[in-house]
Amino acid sequence: MQVPATAAPWTKHWLYDWGGANLDIFLATQRALSDGWLWVPEILSALGSYWGAPAVVLLMLVWRRAPVREGAASIDVPLYRFALGLPLAIAVAAIFKTIIALPRPFVVMGDAVYRAHSAPESQYTMPSGHSVYIGVLTTALWPSLGWAGRVTMLVFAAAVGWSRIVLGAHFPIDVIAGLALGWACVAAAGSWAQRMARNAPIKGRNL
Repeated sequence: MQVPATAAPWTKHWLYDWGGANLDIFLATQRALSDGWLWVPEILSALGSYWGAPAVVLLMLVWRRAPVREGAASIDVPLYRFALGLPLAIAVAAIFKTIIALPRPFVVMGDAVYRAHSAPESQYTMPSGHSVYIGVLTTALWPSLGWAGRVTMLVFAAAVGWSRIVLGAHFPIDVIAGLALGWACVAAAGSWAQRMARNAPIKGRNL
């Protein structure tokens, strides 16, 4: 794979090549889906965008007003984890993208690999912003979900990551890095979320 001259050797080896596996997985994933089915990853990418965060917060507020069975975990902590973890993750991702400065797949390999209808929001590729968002969402909700909900979130996270590769916006490593960053930022905000849920509980459950 042709890597820009500004990239350090360790960057090329660890973040691009994987001994060629990063590129091989990217191309195999793209080629497995015909152009006639591109609407599927387009929809998944739209659903997995952080622009949907306000709707997620609204749904969580509605969720917490629903009747709760005895012993069920409060949604306050996951809501605070999401509200604190997402801006932190977005800020850290923006810093990483600027520092690491790895170009998008179509910059490295040519426009033929970019299949999305809309232009990417940034010129750099690592980490995937969609995956950062889904990593935050999945990690924030995880404690409050049953096994079916957790499986659903894992499948959704994988599907959104797959969509970004199929559309040519990211390499596999970008998706993995985004999910890991989302998890790490929610984990870092966990103690603050617990404290806020305890000291400033959200009002309105019985409204």
